Amino acid sequence: MMKDSLTHRFMLFTTIVVVFIMLINFIWDYRNQRAQATLEMHEKAQVITKQLIATREVIAKNQNRINYDSQGNFEFKHLNPAAVGMQIGDIFGQLTHYSIKQTRLDYRSDSNAPDDYEAQGLLRFSHEPHLAEIWGEDVVAGERVFRYMVPLHMQEECLSCHGEPIGDLDITGHCKEGYKVEDLGGAISLIMPMDIFLHGIKLNVYRHLSFSLLLIGVIVISMYLLVTRLVTRSLGELKGATAQVGQGDFDIDLNRIKAQGEIKELAQHIQEMADQLKDLYQNLEAKVEKRTHQLKLVNEDLRIKQDELEAANIKLNEINTYKSEFLAIMSHELRTPLTSVMAFTDLLLQDLPKELKQERQNLKYIKANSQNLLKLINNILDLAKIEAGRLELKLEYVDMADVMGAIDSVIAPLAKKKGINWEISLDPEVSLLRADPEKLRRVIENLVGNAIKFTPPEGRVEIQVKNAPRDNWLMIRVIDTGIGIPPEEQEEIFERFTQIDSSNSRKYGGTGLGLALAKELVTLHKGELWVESELNKGSTFVVLLPKDPDKVDPGGNKEI
Repeated sequence: MMKDSLTHRFMLFTTIVVVFIMLINFIWDYRNQRAQATLEMHEKAQVITKQLIATREVIAKNQNRINYDSQGNFEFKHLNPAAVGMQIGDIFGQLTHYSIKQTRLDYRSDSNAPDDYEAQGLLRFSHEPHLAEIWGEDVVAGERVFRYMVPLHMQEECLSCHGEPIGDLDITGHCKEGYKVEDLGGAISLIMPMDIFLHGIKLNVYRHLSFSLLLIGVIVISMYLLVTRLVTRSLGELKGATAQVGQGDFDIDLNRIKAQGEIKELAQHIQEMADQLKDLYQNLEAKVEKRTHQLKLVNEDLRIKQDELEAANIKLNEINTYKSEFLAIMSHELRTPLTSVMAFTDLLLQDLPKELKQERQNLKYIKANSQNLLKLINNILDLAKIEAGRLELKLEYVDMADVMGAIDSVIAPLAKKKGINWEISLDPEVSLLRADPEKLRRVIENLVGNAIKFTPPEGRVEIQVKNAPRDNWLMIRVIDTGIGIPPEEQEEIFERFTQIDSSNSRKYGGTGLGLALAKELVTLHKGELWVESELNKGSTFVVLLPKDPDKVDPGGNKEI
């Protein structure tokens, strides 16, 4: 099956290539023969028409000799160029299968009337004075013919019959046309049958086709015998040997194969492979036992390492759980006494006389630091809940005007106290969004508080709230003119307990939890938070939130 398939495919490919080349050569040869036949007919037509033109000129120049006798008496003999041309055409047509005539549009004799081809040719000669000839193939009475036309221009000898004045009768009794020298007076039309030429081309085609078929047959048979002897027979023996090896019998002998070149090398390689497989098979059991023992040792070592890794993971999870529980418990336990401190501070401020300014100022410091500590504890508690997966959003429809009002009531006094220009820009086109209002307020408050902290007096902090370019998303931008953030630290500032490591920022204090918490809360809303900043020129924190988190896929970048 393989032998026949390979042989047949090779022979089919060879036959297609040979036939294709022969076909191209056949078409090229046929076109050359057709062009040569056309050229021969063209040259023959030129010779015939020039002979007739020469005869006409001789007759035209010898009209006086023809029409006058030796005593000088005139007698018109009706042997003018037109009459002689008609007679020559009649005799020529009787002796050959050719047809030659003189024709013009305003003919005097019906035998000179033009057919459609001749009429079109005369019109072309009239419109193109420099056109010397017209020729081509045509079909006349169902027979393929070669048509040839040359123009006839008026000469001085022609004007006696065709010149002026128009309407006077010439010596033949016809009215003169009023032609002048070099005017188009008609044309000579020659019709030549193409049967002889086409028959010769057909004979050449048949001879060429017969030779091509014979050549193709010889090539196909020769290639078949050659491929069978040198390729497929040897491949058949190789196939049998490989099948024997595939069944587990490695006792083969390919050295007896009568092959040459690459097939011989292939047989040698297969023989070497069979010998190696035989050797490997004989020693396979010992090698398998050895490899099995090694694999058991490796698997045992891997199991021990896996147990150690599982124990380490369990220990790590316990440590993380302890850490989260410790932070949550400590934060919760610290809030109660801290709240009491703040309450007692408020009572002392209410009861303390206004004259004790220093004492009142100290109490205010205590209250402010207590509030900061409470914020820190709340941040730690929320981060612990997020890490433990216990912090859930309470989604409801939120009006950003209400959120901005709450932010303004907290931030405006801080900005005024520090001498910072504070501004809120809320686009009226912003619609309601579903969010946790408390968590959203804390995100914005943390970002704005951070901006107030790092912006010097007479600086500017602005909140911009508008619809994002992405459909059904909201964009919040917190812009400040503060100290800025180096590019290499812009990703790190959202990590816990991370601050800008520079002498210009250390003096501002802080724990590095505000931005981390803001990032986590935005992520819970399936939103995005990033910073755009240039050192010493300010920062812009951008919050991108979906107007409905439930309609966002887990990636957070596409509406469901």
